[in-house]
Amino acid sequence: MKIKYFEEKNTIISELKAVGVSEEQAEVVADCFVTAAEYGVTSHGINVLQAHVDKVKRGGYNLNPSLKIVRQSPAFAVVDGDNGFGPVSADYCMNLAVERAKKVGVFQVFSKNNNTVGPAFYYPLKAAEQGCIGILFSNSPAQMAPFGGKEKLLGTNPFSAVIPVPGYDPIIVDMATSVVAKSKFKQYKEAGKRLPDGWALDEDGKPTNDPDEGMKGLVLPMAGFKGYSIAMLIDLISGLVSGAAYLNNVGRFYSVDNKRMNVGFCCIAIDPKVVLGEEYASAIAEYVATVRNSKRSGEGPVCVPGDDRLTFYKNNM
Repeated sequence: MKIKYFEEKNTIISELKAVGVSEEQAEVVADCFVTAAEYGVTSHGINVLQAHVDKVKRGGYNLNPSLKIVRQSPAFAVVDGDNGFGPVSADYCMNLAVERAKKVGVFQVFSKNNNTVGPAFYYPLKAAEQGCIGILFSNSPAQMAPFGGKEKLLGTNPFSAVIPVPGYDPIIVDMATSVVAKSKFKQYKEAGKRLPDGWALDEDGKPTNDPDEGMKGLVLPMAGFKGYSIAMLIDLISGLVSGAAYLNNVGRFYSVDNKRMNVGFCCIAIDPKVVLGEEYASAIAEYVATVRNSKRSGEGPVCVPGDDRLTFYKNNM
């Protein structure tokens, strides 16, 4: 499917403006959603636009947020997202991190009082376009239990990093800490399919292949205890340290009572030319070439993280 960037973007802007969102904010959200579609990510962008419109209509967003730095030092800043659109806050925070990193090499921005940021890779990608390594991790509403437990306490907390490779495609790391997005359960139900082993637990904490039981129950972390540990680490840094909600106190996006989500996230920007120097360009190019030219295990090429996204982008734009 070819992605018609400007057509899709203008449609999103029009729909958001129609419910009272400012053009400036609508522009950021639209670019975020359409960029996600360009790279083959449909679960957090255009396909959920109506859900965001509905959230606006029921008063779940502050349409006039006052983004402000509430604490800072030469190494970090804390930004209050004021319950506005997650992409607007995350875009602001990553731009701030890049601006400061250009001067000091590394800078991180913590943020609280946010709604969901959507596709996590979008913000590091923007940092990479400015020559910086971009990193974002965020907590999210609880969908997983602690290892050995059966109570929903941890989100599928995503993280993403994009590393620029001057003159070549960037390296893109983008994943949740669950074995699969829980939205997949609904897709399997609609297709009349059973869930694969190792994806879900029912409400009693027992393994299940039933999509309905999985939706009522829990999604499992990727890589078992290791994925659970990473999910907790992200929750602690992006949630607790930011002053945002954490564990099962993170509000739900679809909540009809308009309880604030208070999502927390952290943006990190690293300017490799400041940290390493001008040799970064040749060093990272050699690194990627060494990986790609290494011995193959089969007929296919040796891959670098993000190859699937970039292939989709090139084939559909």
